[in-house]
Amino acid sequence: MALKNIEQSFVTELGVLYPQNEAQHIWYLVIESLTGMNLRNNPDQRFTPDPCYIKMLAEIKKRLLKAEPVQYILNEAWFYDIPFYVDKNVLIPRPETEELADRIIREYRNRQPLRVLDIGTGSGCIPVILKRKLPQATVSACDVSPGALKVARKNAATHGVEIDFKELDILDERNWEQLQEVDVLVSNPPYIPETDKTAMHRNVLDHEPHLALFVPNDDPLLFYRKIAGLAHRILHPQGRIYLEVHEQQAGATASLYESHGFSAVIQNDLQGKQRFVEAGFKETSGLVL
Repeated sequence: MALKNIEQSFVTELGVLYPQNEAQHIWYLVIESLTGMNLRNNPDQRFTPDPCYIKMLAEIKKRLLKAEPVQYILNEAWFYDIPFYVDKNVLIPRPETEELADRIIREYRNRQPLRVLDIGTGSGCIPVILKRKLPQATVSACDVSPGALKVARKNAATHGVEIDFKELDILDERNWEQLQEVDVLVSNPPYIPETDKTAMHRNVLDHEPHLALFVPNDDPLLFYRKIAGLAHRILHPQGRIYLEVHEQQAGATASLYESHGFSAVIQNDLQGKQRFVEAGFKETSGLVL
């Protein structure tokens, strides 16, 4: 069977779960992973799959039709400009989080020395990219999940960067003494209320780790409040906090930081959604917010 015929069948069957353009994108990811061919940029490449490839494609399609994310099937997700290993211990990196990392990279490109802490690191995508793009930085990261830290360490080793990973629960203030002073605190913590589960797509709800997604309905700002407290303990007086937030909680998050002695500003993502909050101490921040 010719590759074009397999592609048409593959994309059509995925149409029960995904829009046409997303199903097509998944096809390109799968073929590139299996064969190394970039059909997206070279659609006229010729390739006749042997029975082994056809069998692998059928198995992948079977898993996709159960709403398993293609990134978990391939154990790969691109973030910024490099691939990361991912499995069900970590969230799949999102474009919004790339924007969060990029804000820090642009702000601190020429800053020396620089100390950064990523809270709730997951796959390690944020600290790995920051260390690659800001080689002068001393970068550390923490997570409560041993499985996530195993993935993060694997990604750091793959990309040849040195990061100090710590297994700790940031919600337990007794653990804060393990953390050193930093110039930048960055976090994409859990922020989705439990009530939002019913509106979520199966590929997220059934497969991505709930520990990294959800917060109690009665305390949606739990992690942001703890990070504010931690900042008073370890953030340099002229340091900055960079947070990814729920688009419907950006105002509440900024107000929380204002009430804790910070000047806070809300930033939109490329889709125009209120996705980020940046903050610095009021009495020492030289920035006009």
